Amino acid sequence: MTNTWQARSLDLERFADAAGQLSLHTPLAELVRVSSACDAGAVTGHVCDWSLSGETRGSDSRRQVWLRLQAGISLPQHCQRCLEPMSVDLTVDRWFRCVADEATALAEDDGCEEDLLVLSAEFNALELLEDELLMALPLIISHGDCQPPSSPALGDDLPHPFAALAGLKKPRL
Repeated sequence: MTNTWQARSLDLERFADAAGQLSLHTPLAELVRVSSACDAGAVTGHVCDWSLSGETRGSDSRRQVWLRLQAGISLPQHCQRCLEPMSVDLTVDRWFRCVADEATALAEDDGCEEDLLVLSAEFNALELLEDELLMALPLIISHGDCQPPSSPALGDDLPHPFAALAGLKKPRL
């Protein structure tokens, strides 16, 4: 029997019980929050290759639902230093443990290393993908070895606005 899993409406428990696998190629334009963080004119042609797999660990009362998200994409950005276009390669490889409800997630969050998700019968995996890609974006996007563009306003031939104040300083005795 072949299961066709829907990324926008996924029954997490059933997905994990069946050791479900999703492997998708989603255009960047469909990832609205991620594409809004990119150069507007350069979004077309970029595709996010990603996969989601589910598994159960333990048995009976100790049974746990786990998800693994893996993704990779090259995002069109502008260097914040030299202002030239560049690509930022993002990769995500993260495990999530599913818990029964939000209260359980809040109670266990501080004491565990893994990320927690609340079990849902209509889980939107694309939202999780977007969240993880946005968190993987570097805070400062730059080439690392470039120089800021030269500006005529920074030329030495212009008068410095506080230069006259230097003449008002009293000499130290």
